[in-house]
Amino acid sequence: MCSAANVHIIREKGRAMNDWVVKTIVLGYDGSEGANRALELAAHIARRDGARVVVVSAYQLGSPDTDGYKWARLRDEAAEVAQKAVDDLQAVGVEAELEVPGGVAETVLLEVAESREADLIVVGRRGQGLIAGLLLGSTSEYVVRRAEVPVLVAH
Repeated sequence: MCSAANVHIIREKGRAMNDWVVKTIVLGYDGSEGANRALELAAHIARRDGARVVVVSAYQLGSPDTDGYKWARLRDEAAEVAQKAVDDLQAVGVEAELEVPGGVAETVLLEVAESREADLIVVGRRGQGLIAGLLLGSTSEYVVRRAEVPVLVAH
């Protein structure tokens, strides 16, 4: 059990967590039920702290023989799904933007979090991957284990 007196012991990047202010949130979003729960949490935190949210929807690049049309279609589908999240965030007064990079979702999330100097990554427990994963799910588990900033997993 963690009491309020012990909270100052927990540190993130050399500062006490009780003075931690979230300015940038990276939200992994794929339109799944878990991603929608993550969206709700990210919106709540962003409104509370005045943070901006970068909605990331990665699309897996196909085999080398996949033509450009298929890649463009995958990118467009990912952008369309994630744009709805951006619109929802903006509708409640949250500054939000979209990023749709090609690549493996877990790697892309970590890269975007680093490049945007995120203070928090928010993901759903399970997404819409080919195999939703066991326990946490492969993407969320990978991000939790390797992120250099706090990660909030929505259940």
